[in-house]
Amino acid sequence: MTTEDKIKLITRNCQEVLTEEDLKALIESGKEIRHYIGLEISGMVHLGTGLITMGKIADFLKAGVTCRVFLADFHTFLNNKLGGKWDDIRWASEHYFKEALIASMKCYGLNGDEVEFISGDDLYKSHPEHWQNFMEIGKQVTLARNLRSISIMGKKLGTEVNMATLFYPPLQVADIVTMDINLAHAGMDQRKAHVIAREAIKKIPGNHQTPVAIHQNLIAGLTAPEPGTNDDESLKMSKSKPGSAIFVHDTPEEIKDKIKKAYGPPKEVEFNPLLNWVKTLVFWGEVDGNFVIERPEKFGGNKSYTKYADVVMDYASGELFPLDLKNSLAEWLIKKLEPARKHFEIPENKSALEKMKGLLTIK
Repeated sequence: MTTEDKIKLITRNCQEVLTEEDLKALIESGKEIRHYIGLEISGMVHLGTGLITMGKIADFLKAGVTCRVFLADFHTFLNNKLGGKWDDIRWASEHYFKEALIASMKCYGLNGDEVEFISGDDLYKSHPEHWQNFMEIGKQVTLARNLRSISIMGKKLGTEVNMATLFYPPLQVADIVTMDINLAHAGMDQRKAHVIAREAIKKIPGNHQTPVAIHQNLIAGLTAPEPGTNDDESLKMSKSKPGSAIFVHDTPEEIKDKIKKAYGPPKEVEFNPLLNWVKTLVFWGEVDGNFVIERPEKFGGNKSYTKYADVVMDYASGELFPLDLKNSLAEWLIKKLEPARKHFEIPENKSALEKMKGLLTIK
């Protein structure tokens, strides 16, 4: 595989690479490319984490990258997810969240053992030097810069935060140092942490690698944009917003119902989640692909699209109706997610899913 082939696999369906020149140099250096993505154990696994993130990992693996998924239990605690209860966080991490990610990988023909899963608890116990790395990084970040960076936790600048919240950005950068990562992967919501990593790691003692940062495409939520909303970050899928998300273990009936109710006005192509999903999931961010609209002959019959631009053009003109797009997208998702649903038919996984649902109802 050529350098160009590897770059295409690593960067497709992504919004940003910091930087492509650094990525090319890393590939051509012949060094092992050590990837990681850190994920909070914050709730059910939706398509943004399940299909987009695990799909990118499938791309990385094809390019010969060594991949690691960091189950960020300490970060989950700092962000007060699952009530900030250590026992619940660690149970959910191992028995539900990890299994949901493996289920998602199966949708791409993987088994789950191609990737190393590691928790913060395990990493920090086996690497006591981590806390020295944490303090070294902390000395390179000003308080003002750190406060601006807490948006990586979903918090807004100017809100009152506790002291523990300020640990989060330097802890995330220290994770990169401790795991000796040279390819950091996340959504654009984690950009500030990655920029700090690329700057601060150069300044601390030791021969540490400056990571290339890959920021994958976001998947839009299914609900209508709020008035005045005009940026991708505010439109992303949310676990907590009713009707916004489809989860990797949803039944065919749930998928059809959620897609049927999705926002998608006729002829409107801006901030349209249906088109966003066709672009990022079906076409995988590429110009070319394959998407079949199935409809009765009296409504034009089936139509195959090999270019995403043609889908947009037909939708904008009214040639492609919202209901036809919704029906075909739902069927595509049902088929794509079949391996994940089967994974959660395994008795212990099915039981874990039900327990996770119970944990999320506890106030």
